[in-house]
Amino acid sequence: MSKHTIMAILAATFALTVATTAFGAPKYQWRLAEEEITGSVCDVYANEFARLLKEKSDGEIQLDIYPLGTLGSPKEIFELCQNGAIEFVLDGAGQVGSIVPENQIFSMQFLFSDNQEVNEKVLATSKALNEMLSSAYERQGVKVLAYWSEGAMDWTANKPLLTPEDFKGFKMRTMPSPMIVESYKVYGANPTPVPFMEVYSGLQLNMIDGQENAPYIVQEMKFMEVQDYYIESAHKIYIMQTMVNKRFFEKLPEDIQKIVLEAVDELRPFGYKIQKELNDKRMDMIKAKMKSSQKVVAITPEARAKFQELSKKTDSTYIKISGNPELAEDILATLREEIAEAEKEASGN
Repeated sequence: MSKHTIMAILAATFALTVATTAFGAPKYQWRLAEEEITGSVCDVYANEFARLLKEKSDGEIQLDIYPLGTLGSPKEIFELCQNGAIEFVLDGAGQVGSIVPENQIFSMQFLFSDNQEVNEKVLATSKALNEMLSSAYERQGVKVLAYWSEGAMDWTANKPLLTPEDFKGFKMRTMPSPMIVESYKVYGANPTPVPFMEVYSGLQLNMIDGQENAPYIVQEMKFMEVQDYYIESAHKIYIMQTMVNKRFFEKLPEDIQKIVLEAVDELRPFGYKIQKELNDKRMDMIKAKMKSSQKVVAITPEARAKFQELSKKTDSTYIKISGNPELAEDILATLREEIAEAEKEASGN
């Protein structure tokens, strides 16, 4: 979809809003574009956000939702929010890495905990993310209201991937991200960028040997039809961002800003609940359809420690590709400290 078409859609929406305001429409009518389809975790979150805004404002706020494809690609909808053409956007961190390169920290492997409750706490309270990283977004005209997870990512493959040595020469499908590519190179793998919609055929034709995704994606895309092993690695978490145009938000009355922030805060446990329920359900569906020759395996704590140590070799890549190396180094060091402290608290030590 061209930008001209997108702008035409938005202009028509605005005209309709103006026309209906005179007939008792909400005082505030905003637009949110999301990077996923109707019925997804992202979409359920977006609709709950709209419901909370309406409820908390006594009907004065209406948030219109635009699912994937309605207003363009994930990168295009971020740019629409950045330029003020829409007010809100829900986008995965990796979708805007070329605009805010410091956010490529989310593409680093074995950085976050394998305890998802620990990760939820870190995402909500981290200074490294909510202050330091967010400052890089604000320089681009966008304010991050929340970082939240759509679940841990695992590997599927045609052989068990339980140690770094198992990756030698392995053709792992990746997104075309230098950070992700480097993450697999340190294991000795052969990272192979492939468009998402070509992953199934790539696995089927042995052009690639494996891929990474959360359980609900693996099940939805039927990847286990052409893979022998599901490896519970939790090597990354898929980070979604709730964002708003900075200038728009700062011009809102203080009481309306407060409503938005309260709604986002209430969505944290809701987002965690829906992604966990969906991923658990889809994992059960994956296991139920497995043949006797297929297996679900998991990496051991000892192997995780080896992966973590090797993954630190990508620190220099992250710092190099960031727009601000000094900031990136501070973000990474601070985040590691925060994760370690949260894990310590969770273990009771």
